Amino acid sequence: MAKAVIADLRAAAPEGGLDDLKRAVGAAGEALASGDPVRACQLLAWAKLLAPRSAAVREAYGIASYAAGDFETAHAELVTYRRLTQRQDQNHLLADSARATDKADKVAEYVEAMQAADVAPDRVAEGLIVLSGTKADRGDLRGALAVLEGRGDLSPERVRWWHPRLWYVAGDLCERMGDREQARGYFAAVTSVAEDFLDADERLARLEE
Repeated sequence: MAKAVIADLRAAAPEGGLDDLKRAVGAAGEALASGDPVRACQLLAWAKLLAPRSAAVREAYGIASYAAGDFETAHAELVTYRRLTQRQDQNHLLADSARATDKADKVAEYVEAMQAADVAPDRVAEGLIVLSGTKADRGDLRGALAVLEGRGDLSPERVRWWHPRLWYVAGDLCERMGDREQARGYFAAVTSVAEDFLDADERLARLEE
């Protein structure tokens, strides 16, 4: 367990409760890593009762709830984590949880805050994908593509692991708008650097027919 997490738990734990809190959080991490987010949520819900002002607990509970598909709880817990820490590093999950729970008006706020806070670029990319998807949900395909083309760094000097994700979404949007040539370009970019990435190979082959 990271030193910063231990320090957070120590500060938030009630007298005599630190060891139990550490065990619960540690077991929740193991459950989440083994693919059992429901068990992780159970443990973290108990930890939250013990230490409601622990940012580490609220962050972990939000992440586990997101993994379990409980987006209402994920949103509530990650909002609390954000308020306790003033950090924006889980805003990509906040944005996706907002999108899933009829809070689409909050998505742009969360993503813009990530960019202003200089959050890691892979997380910003995930946030941009969510923001793009939110616009597409409303039928604004051109606006959805503009989010990625304007802020997603779709022509990077150095390709990183998240760029195929951005290109795939951009390609999908182009194809849906009927721009087959641009869609081919994005799907070709995906297949040039990522093997068996979703159905990019099949979609590119169809576009080349």
